[in-house]
Amino acid sequence: MNFARGHSQVAVSIAFYRAGVAELGVVYNPFTQELFSAQAGQGATLNGETIHCSGTDELRRALIATGFPYQKNNLGQMIERLQKVLTHCADVRRLGSAALDICWVACGRLDGYYESVKPWDFAAARLIALEAGAVAGHYLAPPADISPTLCGDHMLVSNAVLFEAMQSLLTDH
Repeated sequence: MNFARGHSQVAVSIAFYRAGVAELGVVYNPFTQELFSAQAGQGATLNGETIHCSGTDELRRALIATGFPYQKNNLGQMIERLQKVLTHCADVRRLGSAALDICWVACGRLDGYYESVKPWDFAAARLIALEAGAVAGHYLAPPADISPTLCGDHMLVSNAVLFEAMQSLLTDH
């Protein structure tokens, strides 16, 4: 949708997984010419420079991103979570590209991100964030029959310090 409307927050996102484990991830924004990349165990980069997630250690100072699906079946719950985040965190951003939102957590522009998305929206960025020191998981447990690394339902990515507090905030409703 962003690309179709001329918004510059778009990305090409490519991940390589072997036996359910991410080995390579690349996210490229052609409008800003930013290339985020990571190889498992090798750290993460932005245009060749090493990146790390933020050190923000208090929810009240945290800048959080989220998004909303086109099918808004659980709109009440989404708004309730959003209200909690707005109440307890510094502010919220809605940029429109899950891959870039997660990469922005990886490079410290954002402190956290939560949403339900598809694997093609997050698979590469999740590895990039992990390699930059972020924690990736879920605020609600994924189904037992789906690999947690490829389940985008109720996804949460944040710096290591804020992860448990964000998880608690998003599940306590």
